[in-house]
Amino acid sequence: MRHICYNIRMDGKKGIYQEKIEKAINENNGIITTSYFKENNIPRIYLTKMVKEGTLTRVGRGIYLCENGDYDDYYFFQLTYKNCIYSYTSSLYLHDLIDKIPEFKEITVYNNYNTSPFNKDVFVHYVKKELFQVGITEVKTMFDNPVKVYDKERTICDLIKNRKDIESEIFVKALNNYMKRKDIKINKLIEYSKIFSIEDKAVEILEVLYE
Repeated sequence: MRHICYNIRMDGKKGIYQEKIEKAINENNGIITTSYFKENNIPRIYLTKMVKEGTLTRVGRGIYLCENGDYDDYYFFQLTYKNCIYSYTSSLYLHDLIDKIPEFKEITVYNNYNTSPFNKDVFVHYVKKELFQVGITEVKTMFDNPVKVYDKERTICDLIKNRKDIESEIFVKALNNYMKRKDIKINKLIEYSKIFSIEDKAVEILEVLYE
């Protein structure tokens, strides 16, 4: 197991708590949440003790990382804000369509979502609720944690729809890398383009790329 990061000597029932905590940390890449303690009826005193000893560090609201765990900013952010979907450059990066880590986390939320708690390193896009769910999928971060992201086809449609706001280099590189992939779904991309009213633009770009 990868992340056994503490050794508290306990007896009897307390040993069961230790075993549960240790197992949870190892199964979640060194991460544990306050909700886990609550759901498993583990007294919060154990969490407090581990933080005080430096075994765990608070990395977000209700999120703790063990001392040799990997700091996965993308995962921690989405654990805190579950209704935020990674999109645009963040989605491109998570899908390996660009290789440079974006300067900002780009996310999409539905209209009227409260984004006031976000830090300055988060760039927000808003969409209607009926479009928010289109193309949501799950991928693993570089630290092997699952995050929600728009699939490649939805991401390409977002780029096409908002081309004037996308850096030319990123736009061209993302499209070219997309077309090189063996797992692309052109029919799905066309279906999405109809939903977002950009079918003509999408077809025109695809025709150029196929030449």
